[in-house]
Amino acid sequence: MPSGSTYYTVTVDNEEEWDWAAGWPVENLAVTNSRALPKFQSLCSRYGVKPTYFTNLAVLDNTESRQTLVEIAQADGVEIGMHIHPWNTPPIEPGTNVTARTTFLRNLPTEIIRAKLSAVYEGFAKLGLRPTSFRGGRYSSGGVIHEFLQERGFIADCSVVPFTSWPDDGAPDYRHRDLTPARIAPARPGLGALWELPLTLGFTRRPFSFWQRCFETIETTALSRLRLIGLAERLGIVRRVWLNFEVGDRHDWTGFLKLLRRLGAPCICFTVHSSSLTAGPGPYTKTLADEERLFDRSNTSFIRSAAGPSLFRPPQAR
Repeated sequence: MPSGSTYYTVTVDNEEEWDWAAGWPVENLAVTNSRALPKFQSLCSRYGVKPTYFTNLAVLDNTESRQTLVEIAQADGVEIGMHIHPWNTPPIEPGTNVTARTTFLRNLPTEIIRAKLSAVYEGFAKLGLRPTSFRGGRYSSGGVIHEFLQERGFIADCSVVPFTSWPDDGAPDYRHRDLTPARIAPARPGLGALWELPLTLGFTRRPFSFWQRCFETIETTALSRLRLIGLAERLGIVRRVWLNFEVGDRHDWTGFLKLLRRLGAPCICFTVHSSSLTAGPGPYTKTLADEERLFDRSNTSFIRSAAGPSLFRPPQAR
């Protein structure tokens, strides 16, 4: 990658739709949201954007969504990456009680992690697809997952959400990760290295690490009662920004994008879930108006980013 360049990429978590507040579905998975992918891909193609569709087993197992994926994979520059929802990926023991902790793949026993990853990878192989990029469900990765990916020639893991953690038991902790890609050394001789490419989440003022600590302190102490974060946003002091098309951010991202370029960010990642591309049971796109706003934001973001390369492909470091 040339020094000083900022590269852009767009990622889609291509998966089933469900009410995120109602637990984690194990069976009867609905993937009708895949019908919206051609519309999104058409938008990407209009601007020369080369997206990655991180696809899970629910999509691969459904005849209609599988055919949609195969057709989209033929478009110029499209990459089909691997995604996994461990709670509905075999092997699944009958009567398994899905808990928050077990929805994070890394928390499972090693042999179960490998078996579930193998199930998804074999689903790609049946379609003649060989993914080389990965995103863990609920952004869970690392450890034996990285070893599995290296064994199969993956070059990128896109699971890191910088400056972020979640209150759920066993959730990943990325609070001390920044926007810099990280090279994961081979787990053992003979394997290739792996690049961790973070999603783009940061703040409208630097240094980002300082503001992460401030926001965390406010959100996890009695200071939260003072609504200081909302006050800081209204006064234009600082905002937290995630380049996720589905989140309800009413602000223009142009200033944040300019800041990232001034800081020399090597790659900028926009993201969205396929289930948010169409009105449905998910938390972000409930109505056709929500759907229209999401596509409008995507369109505007692609225009704002048109000046730079639209794809980051890390070197296959060995």
